[in-house]
Amino acid sequence: MYSQSKSSKFDLKPWVVGFICVLITGISYGFGMYLFPMIIPEMAKDLHLDYTQIGTITGIGQASVFLSIPLAGFLTTRIGGLKLIVGIQFIGAVLLAGLYAVNGFKSLLLLNFFIRAWPIMTWIPLISVAIDHIPIKWRATMLTLASSSGCFLVLVDGLLASFFLEHLHWRTLWLTVALICLFSSIFSRMGLKYVGVWQRTGLARLKKEKPSGKELKVWLRSSNGIILNLIFFITGLSFVTFQVYLAPYLRDELGVGLGATGLMWSTMGISGAIGGVLFGLLTDRLGVRISQSLIFVSGLGATGFLFLSASFSSLLVMGFLFGISQAAVYGMGPAYISKILSAGSAAKVFTMGTMIMSSGALLGNFLGGWSKGITDTFWWIYMTVGILFACGALLSLLLIPENKYLRDTSIL
Repeated sequence: MYSQSKSSKFDLKPWVVGFICVLITGISYGFGMYLFPMIIPEMAKDLHLDYTQIGTITGIGQASVFLSIPLAGFLTTRIGGLKLIVGIQFIGAVLLAGLYAVNGFKSLLLLNFFIRAWPIMTWIPLISVAIDHIPIKWRATMLTLASSSGCFLVLVDGLLASFFLEHLHWRTLWLTVALICLFSSIFSRMGLKYVGVWQRTGLARLKKEKPSGKELKVWLRSSNGIILNLIFFITGLSFVTFQVYLAPYLRDELGVGLGATGLMWSTMGISGAIGGVLFGLLTDRLGVRISQSLIFVSGLGATGFLFLSASFSSLLVMGFLFGISQAAVYGMGPAYISKILSAGSAAKVFTMGTMIMSSGALLGNFLGGWSKGITDTFWWIYMTVGILFACGALLSLLLIPENKYLRDTSIL
């Protein structure tokens, strides 16, 4: 575990490690997850793909999360967290470069499958890295910045997509972001070697506190555990689906121009950064259940403005509301679990919740593409997403406030 020096000498190591973790996480989510939905219309048109095929590609890509979660934990214990996140960044650069030469359904499906695993393979090792290299009083700050760093990249995605799609081509865009990933991996390795931490980081310390099987069983059977797992499922089913098909809905059905869509996407990135800080402060004061309910209400408001009008002002408000909600929602589940369960049990429960959330996202991606193919509109999908946002807000209020739990008592 990281131990602070007794001397007053400034220690550069945690700052370099923290910066690199935030940088790599942001790039992996920004280019590995958020950029693809932005340019789906152009790629689908050039590759002669319909939206049933697009739904299959995004759905199967989401399925890779199921494999990457246990794989990331296994590799972290074998090669270390820092080596894994830098190495997977290099692999991500190669995969993005492959999109430059993609020529059809099969090649795009295969590349997207591996690319979607990249962000998860980056996120999971950060816990080990924080324990080994970041002082305890700064760990939450580092992890929070890393989790919200993708929002800053959404802003970059919007600017890059607008420029390249108007003046160059989407293939050139993928090649450009691949080079950015490559340089970031080289820079990260050099920085880590400079501060002397290019070494194995162990997860063995985390294994010392084994989760209680009884505690896990009681939690999973409790009404609170069932409600939280439902919220995990609704989160994946609603938020991921909303974002994946937003650009095609705006561009193809509502006739929104490329510039306005890019600006709306950038607004989501800016508001996401604001939302991470805002809901972080609210959670400390109001609790997870209230903050999470407000997040779903914000998503519901975004859906309302999407249906209200296709005007520029409505789209900006919609982008702002969805941005602040989607940036914070993924941190609510682990924040709640960490306050009511022991560390070992919390890790197990969060892994299960992540799998459930991924299942919801997988289902949403498939249903979105199939719904478009059958009904020739995304309207029904976004109506369903709005209903799910309302259900998520109500279910969040049914959670037991975390301050009523005692760490040494059974879950009721």
